[in-house]
Amino acid sequence: MKVIFVAPRINLSKELIQKLEEVAEVYFFEDSPIDIRDINMLKEKGDKILCPFPEPMAWKFPNEFIKEIPDLKAICLSTTSFSWVDGKLLRTIGAHLTNVPNPPNVAAESAIFCMFGVAKKYAVTFKDKKFEYKPTNFLLEVTNKTMGIVGLGRIGSRIAELGKRMGMNVIYWSRKTRNETYTYVELEDLFKTSDFIFTTTVLNDETKKLISAKLINLMKPTSSIIATINGDIVDMDYLLQRVKEKKIYGCALSSGDKTIADYEGNVFSLYINNWYTKETVEQKMKAWVESIISIIKDKPINLVN
Repeated sequence: MKVIFVAPRINLSKELIQKLEEVAEVYFFEDSPIDIRDINMLKEKGDKILCPFPEPMAWKFPNEFIKEIPDLKAICLSTTSFSWVDGKLLRTIGAHLTNVPNPPNVAAESAIFCMFGVAKKYAVTFKDKKFEYKPTNFLLEVTNKTMGIVGLGRIGSRIAELGKRMGMNVIYWSRKTRNETYTYVELEDLFKTSDFIFTTTVLNDETKKLISAKLINLMKPTSSIIATINGDIVDMDYLLQRVKEKKIYGCALSSGDKTIADYEGNVFSLYINNWYTKETVEQKMKAWVESIISIIKDKPINLVN
């Protein structure tokens, strides 16, 4: 079995590489940018697993090339996001697609950080370079406020735990998960009563733009949405318009090409590198290698297709 990385070797520890070399032939293609269609090894016969970083390909996988790779057993992604690779097409050729589950702590910490940024109107003060001390400019404290979580998975549960420790009232809506530590409410009630709403449910065809204009219109003028996780479940254009018009207090989102200065109103923009901590990278690389080895042993884990 050949394991073909389209990623810098430096991202994997020597121990992880040695662990892989015990069960497969390991190769690295480290150029960036790169067109994987130019990697001749992928066109050779023989069982192989492709393990790409998204950055060398600018998050654009040439999906039409999948059928041209003989004996492809799997594409094992280093990312949590997997929408940039056609998993359904892989399934038609009997190949697996795996991802790396996002360690919950770093995403939760970043979301909490953004809640404080929105509560204190950091973006507004940053852009205006001034602040008027008058009642219409009151900032918010988060203690005793209601945290509403849409999707109580691993990340949502960690956010809930942190919120409760800060003295917040935690409510949630989730399609499957139930946790008696927090109060379950229907989605409409969550939007009517929450002060800070966190979008943590999984993104798929069913949940894309789940948070619609109709739900956003239910929010209190003093409430905000923290959409740094799976922001595509939100009708973002409408949300930004409501913040611009000051119909709601504010919002936070994650962006790779825009900054706080590019938005109007109380919009806190989190750069996409927020996950890049030593602890998270080590966890993600370990999980990546475990996914690859699971394919080799024909006991796949972290499947997303």
